[in-house]
Amino acid sequence: MPVYALGMNLFSSKTVIVANGQFPTHANPLAALHSASRIVCCDGAVDKLAAAGLAPNWVVGDLDSLSEAARTRCRDKLVCLREQETNDLTKAFRFCLSHGWNDLVILGATGLREDHTLGNLSLLVDFALEATVLLLTDTGWFTPLTVSGRLPACAGQQVSVFSFDPVTAVHAEGLKYPLDGLRLARWWQAALNEACGESVSLVFKGGPLLVFQTYHVK
Repeated sequence: MPVYALGMNLFSSKTVIVANGQFPTHANPLAALHSASRIVCCDGAVDKLAAAGLAPNWVVGDLDSLSEAARTRCRDKLVCLREQETNDLTKAFRFCLSHGWNDLVILGATGLREDHTLGNLSLLVDFALEATVLLLTDTGWFTPLTVSGRLPACAGQQVSVFSFDPVTAVHAEGLKYPLDGLRLARWWQAALNEACGESVSLVFKGGPLLVFQTYHVK
């Protein structure tokens, strides 16, 4: 199965946020991590980052998941935000925005616990209202869409479309199984589709949508 890559321009960002989920092993998220100008790490992910031979520029969160070794090693990089109304990923996101860093790649936000995965995916559409953001996993990447748009793709690439509003009518071009005003009341309804060419166009009013694309093609 060939690997699909649009080039690292799609995944590269000056700012990468590393969350405390499953640390990436795929070449694409790792390349994004190694090419980042700055790494903002949620507190529980510091030791995972160190195991990959990398150090964060900042460690953000309530710091309750920080090991003593990491606390000592990163003592000059800690940003403690103890409020419990948001999770550490949101705290890291807010920290980035406060510094004007609004072109973001998020890694390590899925895996390990399904409830954390679902929560982090739902946050993406909120983040997209204030920043340009992608979430990379070991199998592909999520793009939140708040308005209609065209996404780069590749023939044979697997594409899934999820809607956060069941009354939003979604039109799509460039997919094997076209969407013609479909209202996605359940997340499975537009999953496991397939791109036909170099782009997928999604047109909708309302939304938002969350689109997953695989690195691999058939």
